Amino acid sequence: MISVYNIMVGDVLHLEPGDSIPADGILISGHGLKCDESSVTGESDHIKKTNGYEVWQQIIGGRANKKLDPFMVSGSKVLEGVGTYLVTSVGPFSTYGRLMLSLQTSNDPTPLQVKLGRLANWIGYLGSA
Repeated sequence: MISVYNIMVGDVLHLEPGDSIPADGILISGHGLKCDESSVTGESDHIKKTNGYEVWQQIIGGRANKKLDPFMVSGSKVLEGVGTYLVTSVGPFSTYGRLMLSLQTSNDPTPLQVKLGRLANWIGYLGSA
């Protein structure tokens, strides 16, 4: 086992059924690999993954179709098969990281908090006089 904080771009990770994908990457090799990307994309379909070399060969040969997917998305789960992939982005630069950052909002003070702050300053000023 390895901590997700120790994963860096360029690492090659092994995947098995039940694993959660910790970082984005491209599938190098695998057999029967299917992933559940519903936590990231919202789609409930199981996505079959094809290794990057095979996808490249089909693109060059003019046989590529939309079902070819070599991209491993962080935050998704491996349902079937085994494989290895090359990490291309981690942390806030990964798909899951960018999704989590987009959900954060700035906490501007509410009108009540502003009024209570003024009241506290006024009480403090009168108390120190």
